[in-house]
Amino acid sequence: MQGHKAKRKGFGLEMKTFTGKQTGTDYLVFRLPNGSYHVFVETEAKAAARDCGGNGTQTRTYWDPLWKKSSARASD
Repeated sequence: MQGHKAKRKGFGLEMKTFTGKQTGTDYLVFRLPNGSYHVFVETEAKAAARDCGGNGTQTRTYWDPLWKKSSARASD
């Protein structure tokens, strides 16, 4: 299909949920082994990260701190 890039495939798909601070929307976020983030909702990953309290300039810089913070809470 022209104009569409193929989705990455393989193992190592991590998933977490985040709740948007402004909208209350629950986002299912996927992180691939290469560090890219994808959000399972009809929105851009960067917009979802902003809604969940992320701060950055690129999608990864928004999600990386949120992902790490969530991991720290899970191990408490």
